[in-house]
Amino acid sequence: MNGLLCRAITATAVMTACALPAASAEGWTATSSTAIAVTGDLEIAGDTLIFGNGLRLPLTPIGERQGRWNPVGKVTSGKVYKLTPPSDPALLNGNTLCGMPEPVTYVVLAQSSPRSLGLTVFTGAQPPQGFRRSVLCRLFL
Repeated sequence: MNGLLCRAITATAVMTACALPAASAEGWTATSSTAIAVTGDLEIAGDTLIFGNGLRLPLTPIGERQGRWNPVGKVTSGKVYKLTPPSDPALLNGNTLCGMPEPVTYVVLAQSSPRSLGLTVFTGAQPPQGFRRSVLCRLFL
């Protein structure tokens, strides 16, 4: 893979992770049917999340937080980001990131193992503390 370092991930949208040559960018190859259909491959470049359709979503880092970032997971560290501005962008195949009337306000990227990354999507005014259905918008497994 052109010298790219790859590792399989169970991205709360199951994907394969590839560290790209750019120091601040990481690429994630979608491997689950949900991730392939909704987000496509992802790239995290600085404070921007780039989806498979080329959409660039600006993020404001909130910081790392300990929490349960999926319904069956153990407590792990997750990187919490605020969407600026909140939105529910159209992604692949007519799908949106959330699919609810409320816009997405936060996303969390959390590794559940050295080879596993989760993407969890939230609505709500307050930064998420972990998996709570009341503010959970979408969970990609």
